[in-house]
Amino acid sequence: MINVDILEKVHSMPQKPGVYIFKKNGVPIYIGKAKRLKSRVSSYFSNRAIGKATRISSSADDIDYIVLSNEREALLMEANLIYAHKPRFNTLLKETHAYPYVRFRGGDFPYIEITHEKTSDSIGPFTSVSFLRNLINIIQPVLQFRTCTYDLTKVKRPCFEYHIKRCSAPCMGLVSKEEYGERIRIARAFLMEGDAKKIKAWMRKRIEAYAKQKMFESAEVMKRMYERLNNFLVTQSVEFQEPIDVDAVDVREGGAVLVKVRNGMMLAKLEFELKGGYKDFIARYYMGRGETPAPVILVGRNFRGIKTWSKRISSIVRIPENESERDILSIASKNLDEYLNGATRMRRTLEELKEKLGLSKLPELIEGIDISHTAGTLTVASVVVFVKGRPSKEHYRRYRLSNFSKPDDFEAMRQVIKRRYPRHSTPDLLLIDGGKGQVNAVVETLRSANLDNVHVVGLAKEDERIVFPGKQADLHLSMDDNALRLLIAVRDESHRFATSYHYLLRGKKMTESFLDSISGIGPKRKRALLKAFKSLKGIRRASHDELKKIVGEKMAEKIESIFSQGGIQSPR
Repeated sequence: MINVDILEKVHSMPQKPGVYIFKKNGVPIYIGKAKRLKSRVSSYFSNRAIGKATRISSSADDIDYIVLSNEREALLMEANLIYAHKPRFNTLLKETHAYPYVRFRGGDFPYIEITHEKTSDSIGPFTSVSFLRNLINIIQPVLQFRTCTYDLTKVKRPCFEYHIKRCSAPCMGLVSKEEYGERIRIARAFLMEGDAKKIKAWMRKRIEAYAKQKMFESAEVMKRMYERLNNFLVTQSVEFQEPIDVDAVDVREGGAVLVKVRNGMMLAKLEFELKGGYKDFIARYYMGRGETPAPVILVGRNFRGIKTWSKRISSIVRIPENESERDILSIASKNLDEYLNGATRMRRTLEELKEKLGLSKLPELIEGIDISHTAGTLTVASVVVFVKGRPSKEHYRRYRLSNFSKPDDFEAMRQVIKRRYPRHSTPDLLLIDGGKGQVNAVVETLRSANLDNVHVVGLAKEDERIVFPGKQADLHLSMDDNALRLLIAVRDESHRFATSYHYLLRGKKMTESFLDSISGIGPKRKRALLKAFKSLKGIRRASHDELKKIVGEKMAEKIESIFSQGGIQSPR
């Protein structure tokens, strides 16, 4: 039934360009643009409205709109709002992974930071964190920009990174602001544009300078780094007659792949889940997310409005015109084949899992829980989330559990369930790392919270058998069974996430124990040291003046003496 209040708002809309927003309970469920707002929105309520339009209008309980100057502004606003709110009725562009960015922060002498947050000053996205770290590890020893996040005005002596020639020690004034700024510009050009010419020229200049000064060892080290950079560029480059800047995009129903090439170097291969075509990808990726396009965007086929979209994003969108461009687009196409085939295989795996576990619906949302502790102390729990068979790391959560003096996985599981699911929606399948006891404890806790519709299974480590609640018999599947392999992947990921958190807390505990063992350090000094240096490693690397500032001259000497005598080792 159509809401009368909505109809009144529609009748009062102007015949101007803008964006309209259908809402339910205050949450946007569909966002659209219009050249004439009143006419476009009225069509959702006409007798000729069918399919999706009818579902949107009947689902909404409110509507809002924003008047804009022209259709281009409306398109940009629509893309931005869809990216921000992700309404369920809109065509969505979803990343298959949380892709990383990089940015420089820290005033006149910035350090480099890896982040998954898209900001106005971030560079990326890149294929993966490991690929990005590889890029940074290649250029950082060459350009020697700092990796620490310290307030440089408080540092009194150069750190270990300087002594192994990986930092130019701006904290000590050993590099000028102008020289350091030039190194950062070279790094930015390499990471943002794939421009290796500047860094290679910079390296050749230093090799020549070292040779003239008869610093042959330094010249040899720089030569080896130059060769390492060249070898990396060969592995990451696509053969072109000249350096080329393109984005190659292939889009098919269900997915999209973007390959970014800058100066002939492949900087990223990105996969997306997409319901729509090329226009949807361009609107959501370049306009909605604000990603910077290459001067040329290669697509697999011409589509209606291709010239219009080129003007909208100030980039040439076209099909390949030569063999080199066809080669780079074929990389995107082959990777899209792999992605879509993988998605199809995963869909079949989820269907198999549904059938073998007797689930009422396809387990598109699976969560896994694991407990980690040391003889009951520092008990923690992890919750990992898999969406359509893929890990969704931005939704992972970890919990520190209290009141444990001995191992009690049953009670730990109960605490996690009580803390999580009253605040979060329940998954299609909940996987517990454990046997019948743990599974039954979870089911009982869910029932006590009136959440008895959750499907819960366990995975017993000793023989990887699937354990059901109650009296239902365990299920044994062969180790090459795809459904079992998926459950093992969820279990292993929950175990990794739990143990990593436990190790982190254990390292902090060791730091606290070390400080407690030093006479003269009370609660106040301990808190100050932990706040300033975070860990044993941080305390050990601190300069004498830094320690003295926190605990005084005598105590700083005492702490340094303990470290120098090998009395304590930093945790790994």
